[in-house]
Order: sequence, then structure tokens, then C-alpha cells
Amino acid sequence: MSEEKKFITKKITDREIAIATKFAEERYEKSKVQYMRRRQFNETKVKYDIMIGALGEIGAYKMLKKDYGIGVCKPDFEIYEVRNKSFDADLTDDKGRKYHCKSQSMESSSKYGRSYILQWGGQGRGHTDKLFKNTDNNDYLIPTEVDVEKKEVRIFGCYKVKTIMDEGFVKPPKVKWLEDTKRAIYLKDIENMPYYERWGRLNKFSMI
Repeated sequence: MSEEKKFITKKITDREIAIATKFAEERYEKSKVQYMRRRQFNETKVKYDIMIGALGEIGAYKMLKKDYGIGVCKPDFEIYEVRNKSFDADLTDDKGRKYHCKSQSMESSSKYGRSYILQWGGQGRGHTDKLFKNTDNNDYLIPTEVDVEKKEVRIFGCYKVKTIMDEGFVKPPKVKWLEDTKRAIYLKDIENMPYYERWGRLNKFSMI
């Protein structure tokens, strides 16, 4: 891990990119009405964002499993009917800890800065992000940045969700028209938290 840059890098393979791309295609087809309700009309962008999210989960899984020896489940890329879809954590481990992966593409981070947008509901336009529902001391946020060209996922820590919320780091987004339905976590707000809040708990969880 780079102490100066505060991230861990995990490589992703062509096969994993293909899996994420297929998942994005299938999920969009199954949930396109829901995306329309959220005013997400650009099909290409929606599919790309889904793929980026899937690759971020793969990178986070590799870090937890290989770097720390944590007994974490594999990412679930099954496609469910909307009514049966779970909005639980992306990854869970054998100790009951829940890891919520939030991912951003290089293009997005270059344009908007490193930030993670959460669905906040509002005016009937889609579900509310799982981070706002029944959060407890076993919920953790793993923010990532995905570089498809370099086939890399950069992971910026593992933060307790309740601490992020208690510190007021969940904010209205800077893009004005998103304020009714979204909230944001900005990496610059959380990356200067003490080392323990960023990485220390993973050392404590480690089975290596």
C-alpha cells in the first residue's frame, strides 16, 4: 500500500471485465424502467457505470480476500427480478461484517473529483441507497476508482459507515439538479481521517 497516496491497487483481468460488461448489459435490460424513473436516460452511460461498479466490487473482494485473508463472499452478479433484488451490502464476511463498495470511473473522477453518489430517494424516483437503511456497527464503506484502460482498481480504505455519517461527510451533491434524489461522499473529506479509520480495522480483521 502507498502511505503517501493512501490506496491499494488490485489488477483486474480481461475475463473479469467481460463478466462485468455482460452483467451490466443484463442488469440494464432487467431494470431499465427503474433507471428511467431516476432520470438516467443515457443507456451507454448507465451500462458503463454498472460495469464500473462490478469491477470495483471485484477489486475490493481481491483486497479483502488476498491482502487480509478475510472470509468474504464473492461478488454476486446474478440478475434478479426488481421485486426480488436485494439491496444488502455488496460483500459480506463470515463474521457478519458488511462491505458496501462504491466505485467511480477515471473519467468521472477527472471531471467531478473523487466522489461517490448515493441514491437518496425523493419524489418517488427509485430506491434509497442501502447505506441509509438500518446501518449498524458492522457496515463498512470501501471507496474505489476503476481504471479500465490500465486494468486496475484503486481502493481508498475501509471506513465505518456510522462514523462517516456521524462526522457529517454525507452531503448534497455539487450538481444542483441531483439534490432532490442523491447524496454524495467526497473522498477529500474522508481520506484525511486517522489511519485506523481508513485502514486500521482491516489490520484488526486480518486473518493473515
